[in-house]
Amino acid sequence: MKKLKYTFTLMALFYSCLSSAQFNTITPTIPKKSENPKVSEKSNIADPVQQKKSKKSWKQVLNITRKVDLKNETEGSTNLLISQIDSLKTLIKEYSSVKEVRKNEFKKLKDSLMLQAHNRVEKTEQTSKKQKFSTTYNLVDEPAAYFSKIVMPLNNKITVTSSYGTRTHPIFGTKKIHNGIDLKARFESVYSVLDGIVTATGWDSKGGGNFIKVKHFDRFETSYLHLSEIYYRAGEQVKAGFIIGKSGNSGNSTGPHLHFSVKEFGQIINPSHFLNDLIKVNNLIAKHYEH
Repeated sequence: MKKLKYTFTLMALFYSCLSSAQFNTITPTIPKKSENPKVSEKSNIADPVQQKKSKKSWKQVLNITRKVDLKNETEGSTNLLISQIDSLKTLIKEYSSVKEVRKNEFKKLKDSLMLQAHNRVEKTEQTSKKQKFSTTYNLVDEPAAYFSKIVMPLNNKITVTSSYGTRTHPIFGTKKIHNGIDLKARFESVYSVLDGIVTATGWDSKGGGNFIKVKHFDRFETSYLHLSEIYYRAGEQVKAGFIIGKSGNSGNSTGPHLHFSVKEFGQIINPSHFLNDLIKVNNLIAKHYEH
């Protein structure tokens, strides 16, 4: 009897469980009352806060930016940009200072190079000047006939007995311009000093006695006075060194000598200067063209 009673009880429980399992979606579950009401109250207070935290706003869901957020974001971006600009300005300033330093260094280097080049040019010029003064060159080789031979009017040593300029006349005793020089010559051969053409011969009525005049290169005219003999006539050509006469004592003269005078382009010049210039030219020709 007891076994039958237990079996019946188990079957009843089984069917009871089946019925409760099939309708648990419809039958609400009644939560058990908490034995500790304080804990329950705290849980009821805390749940809404947690739900609020977990619950998103519709602006966040729709991704809508508020003006305040936009302003804050703009200010943050502006501050960042200003910071970057300041950094860029600092870099530019540093670069400018470095660039200025490099520029000054480059200028110093350039000035140094220019100074070196200037010194080098100066040294070169000084060397070339030294070479110019120390180096001798041969003149252009020209035929010797191109230059007129130069001789003195007398073969012996030239001695001036009366110079060019104002003097007291040895016969008349008056002061007068002496337009030539008197050379010591005692009946000696007289030579043409340069190539030329005889322009005049004869007797000088003003006291010069026998004379002969020779024109040279349409520039100079030499005159030879107080001659004892004349060997050429007007119009004849003579060469330098040709004997054109003989010194003497004709005209107003206190003794045998040669009066020698020179004109350049028709103007009387100092014969001593003329002869000295001839001597210089003659020495140059002898040095460079005659060997």
